[in-house]
Amino acid sequence: MGQIFISYANEDTDFARRLAEAFEARGWSVWWDKQIPPGMDYAQVIESAVNAAQCVVVLWSEHSIQSRWVQTEAAAGADRHIIATVIVDEIDGDRIPFEFRRLQAVNLSDWTQGRAHEGFERLAQRIGSILDAPPRPVKQAARPAAAAPTASWMDALTTWGSGKQRGYRIGAVFSALLGLGACSEALDWGDPDMFLASFFLLGLAGYLIHLGRKAA
Repeated sequence: MGQIFISYANEDTDFARRLAEAFEARGWSVWWDKQIPPGMDYAQVIESAVNAAQCVVVLWSEHSIQSRWVQTEAAAGADRHIIATVIVDEIDGDRIPFEFRRLQAVNLSDWTQGRAHEGFERLAQRIGSILDAPPRPVKQAARPAAAAPTASWMDALTTWGSGKQRGYRIGAVFSALLGLGACSEALDWGDPDMFLASFFLLGLAGYLIHLGRKAA
């Protein structure tokens, strides 16, 4: 992987190539996506190259301002404070994606490779200052906290647990007792409404036991 990662739209390939050659002439190693070997996973290789780069140079143009890939790569560079932005055609600066407008972009729309150019010298100074700075680590996505284990049904039926578990399990016991009582009454009197009430209470007891299996 190179020190410098060039982010650009496919339509700006020729400009990216000339810029890469100019950087290499200054002794910097450069990576751009034309170096991806056939058969490799494009997204995976790009991500690895951006993460390994010490500087991300973004080429803004009529085409790249509409590119999701370029904006993603630019965001990766901005997050690590290793981004340098370049305008390569006659686009208005206000058309650069909003989150990157605060970054001072160097206008190289009239730059010719091999000739002195004030904008290119400013860009080279910016890159040099980034490469001389201590490297910033790549931010890793936070892993979600592991879910607390759920108690077994046997544990929920034979112990009281703690915290909320205890409340749910006590509620389940009362619901079960009331449900069994209602069922007994329904059998004695043949009351269908009492049967429905007993089924509801027993179902509620089962649901409360289920809630009582969760972590306190």
